Amino acid sequence: MMNYGSLALRPKHFNSFTGFKVAEFASMAETIKEDWEEIRQQSFKQDRIRKVGGGVKPKLPKLEDRLLIYCVYAKLYLPYVLLEYLFGVDESTICRIVKEMTKVLGKKIIVQRGGKRISTLEELKEVFPDLDEVLIDATEQRINRPEKKRLRNKHHSGKKKAFTIKTQLMTTKQKLVLHVADSSPGRIHDYKYFQDTGVPEWLENNPQIKARVDLGYLGANDDYPSADIVLPIRRNRWHKTLTRSQKIMNTKKAKARIFVENNIANLKKFKILSDTFRNLKEHYSANFKSVCFLSNFRTLERMPV
Repeated sequence: MMNYGSLALRPKHFNSFTGFKVAEFASMAETIKEDWEEIRQQSFKQDRIRKVGGGVKPKLPKLEDRLLIYCVYAKLYLPYVLLEYLFGVDESTICRIVKEMTKVLGKKIIVQRGGKRISTLEELKEVFPDLDEVLIDATEQRINRPEKKRLRNKHHSGKKKAFTIKTQLMTTKQKLVLHVADSSPGRIHDYKYFQDTGVPEWLENNPQIKARVDLGYLGANDDYPSADIVLPIRRNRWHKTLTRSQKIMNTKKAKARIFVENNIANLKKFKILSDTFRNLKEHYSANFKSVCFLSNFRTLERMPV
């Protein structure tokens, strides 16, 4: 049976299974301990007769073991039945632990070593008062073919030629995820999705912050003139070829924006965001935010002080 104590004795295996070094994992467990205890208290019945601790004792009561199960699940995206054999607990227990840790990790996205967290765009500006540039992009993930035709039409992506679900990210050059919009069906266009997230209004209220986007957001400068949105130069029917200076400018803009693509690649090292998503679509945003928490924490731990 695998647990935190046994796996921590093999650092290379620990890193392969979770994506974290043992010291990073221990630090993360300490960081989320208060949130975990709070959510566990909320799960207890309020009109209980016995005191807390009475009755059948829970399996794997330690936070480290429960967090380990979620990290292995997110990194490798193994079926619950296989995790049941690995950790020596019932499949239903695995399900409850994954649900519990998704709530804890997806509650807010950590962005500072001091423990401050953000969940809204308003809190973002309070945490980062000197923020001057953000990178915005959307990513898609395949889902299983919906049974209903209405849902198939809604989720079919012409770009990916598959059934997908889409999520928009706002990140920094340091590969920190600052904001995650609620997920959307893959059929919706990136720019339409962008307009529905509240990010454009936030950028207009903070014109000192520059936003770098790709050509999927064409028209943003016209619709939101108060915001500082940087777009590549696009060919059109009147200018079918770009000049040398325009090509050089596009290259510079692409180099400045590439960090958001790198960040998406980092997130997709967790198989739960790269393989075909098997869970309920209603839980997708919570899972995505949980993985963003893991990625942000790992980035901050490895960032030089």
